[in-house]
Amino acid sequence: MLSTISETTMWQRHLASVIRSGLIDRAAVVDFRGLHAVVGVYKDGSYSAPLAKYSEYRRAEDAMAVVQRLAEPTALVEAN
Repeated sequence: MLSTISETTMWQRHLASVIRSGLIDRAAVVDFRGLHAVVGVYKDGSYSAPLAKYSEYRRAEDAMAVVQRLAEPTALVEAN
């Protein structure tokens, strides 16, 4: 993975937040008009509008991986 968590953009943080809330199931990379787009996948399998488009599949995958890492549940403060 080329990107780090510190290099996240606003759309990645928002998508991760929506995934954590349960409105969207996960992020995915799909082909969109010759580009590789990162989209949200709803519970019924339909896609959201493209949130980012990349010419290289690897960059789209990296962006999606950052979203998925941000969306992972974190330890509760009370657990410390």
